[in-house]
Amino acid sequence: MSENLAPSETVHEVEIAYSKQELLDRLQTCGLKPQILHSHVKVNLEKLKQVDLTEKTRANTYLQQLCETLENWQLKQSNESFTTHINQLIFLWLNAIQDGARPQTILNLLKCFELKSSFGVSNSSKLHLFLFGLLAETTHKHQQLALDYVLNYDANTELPNASQITLNLDAAINRANERKLIGLVSLHFQAARSKLALSKLNLANLNKQIVNILLQNIGPDFQLYFSGDSQFDILIPNLTGVTQLNLLAAKIGRAFEQMIFLNHQSILVTPFIGCAFTLATAQTAHDLYSDAKLALESAISKQQLFVLYSDEIKQQLTEQNNLEARVLEAFNSDNLTLFFQPIVNLKNGKCAGAELLLRWSESFGYNVYPSLTIEILNKVGKGKLFTRWLINSACRYASELIYEHNLKIYLTINLRAEDLYDTELPYLLSQAIALWKLDPKDIILEITENGILEYNESSNSVISQLAENGFKFALDDFGTGFSSLSRLRTMPIDLIKIDQSFVRDITHSKDDFEIVQSIAMLAKSLGKEVLAEGVEDEACLAQIKKLEIDKCQGYYFAKPMPFEQFIDWAKAH
Repeated sequence: MSENLAPSETVHEVEIAYSKQELLDRLQTCGLKPQILHSHVKVNLEKLKQVDLTEKTRANTYLQQLCETLENWQLKQSNESFTTHINQLIFLWLNAIQDGARPQTILNLLKCFELKSSFGVSNSSKLHLFLFGLLAETTHKHQQLALDYVLNYDANTELPNASQITLNLDAAINRANERKLIGLVSLHFQAARSKLALSKLNLANLNKQIVNILLQNIGPDFQLYFSGDSQFDILIPNLTGVTQLNLLAAKIGRAFEQMIFLNHQSILVTPFIGCAFTLATAQTAHDLYSDAKLALESAISKQQLFVLYSDEIKQQLTEQNNLEARVLEAFNSDNLTLFFQPIVNLKNGKCAGAELLLRWSESFGYNVYPSLTIEILNKVGKGKLFTRWLINSACRYASELIYEHNLKIYLTINLRAEDLYDTELPYLLSQAIALWKLDPKDIILEITENGILEYNESSNSVISQLAENGFKFALDDFGTGFSSLSRLRTMPIDLIKIDQSFVRDITHSKDDFEIVQSIAMLAKSLGKEVLAEGVEDEACLAQIKKLEIDKCQGYYFAKPMPFEQFIDWAKAH
């Protein structure tokens, strides 16, 4: 018995066919002689008309074709012709059942067959036994094939899934000779942020379009696999060398430079490609698969189009994974803390507030740079939890400063760019403010200039709601990015922080002085407060005062310090 359940046939057409000998054997098992069967089988048309077809099954195309085939059944068929017609019946009843027909309806139709010998003896029951056996066997086989398809193929893209990769890798390696190269290319597609929400339907459509583009740009003997949403693998069973991988990566990169259209909107997807190859005798399928995935991980981490596996990459990723594990351990074990860097009001020389900066507890034994710590927390899915920890910690510290130490100063916290898309953020901040009995102005929210580049309908809604709730915003690292001045004018920014890279050498660099002066004048013209970061000596402070800048912070006043030390500093100032 042969079977065919190709991906394109899983919805409407299923084919399971028997050979002539297979049917002859089954006839003999049922006590039927082929020569009698072929000459005396007919269909009782009156009985066929009496078969009750519900309204739903009447609309079943395959069921209608099955009825027409029975109506036109030919007498006196050869073994070959009989085999062809039986296989045609099987094809029709399987697809009729798949389209909603009940097996009982098929049984009723098959009962319309009659078989009488030349002596008038009825063998219809034996014939029905033969046909019913085929029906039971083929429907069971079809169910098994359908289950295998679900397990081994992706119904949306009609591609074999990840479970098939290692099997086919093994087969390719076993067939290869010692000099033959086997290549595996792993791909991940990253969608640029868009107003188009990637719903389940949109993601399914996007995966289909990615498949179409890939199929147009890979060789005919390449095998494409679906490994998960926006993730694919390409098996190259006859790799010619590294040059072929480089050319393939460049071709795929060019193919995805154009926008993809979904629901009349455009979206840009960026491919990241990791490759590995081997001689047949060098590695197992598992090793090759793992190496390709490590190369892909490196490509995503470095934001590179193409990375070819090497032992150095494995070492780098091992060290990176160890670093991520330490950061996660520090966060989960509450070994991250906050230091306070004072912000000084230049009009009266008093402490106006403090910026909260992430630090590791000294008792934890090692440290990681704050920006890298947050980057890792984002990567491992803890970024949102970190923001909530930061909000609650800041509000707790602010409450203690105000109510226990009578220090009416504000604290600033740095929001991640991703926070501006979190619709829950305004609620969480308001809830924390209410819990610790604070005024929204006691907590100033800092966003980086690069975060402004993400300013769109989603972030605009979050920022506007926060502003309406009374929170103030500071724009950090101003001058280092490429934010639009028109956006700066329209956004609810209250404080502009001039980046320390311009402030630190202001006494020695005329260019830096003019940049700081220009930023200060711009901010003043827009009604914003100005803060200079990186003030490290008295000469720098003198220049900042000349420019009538409102506030400053830097090592000249104090380095970031623990909370208890900051309390003493703030009281003294």
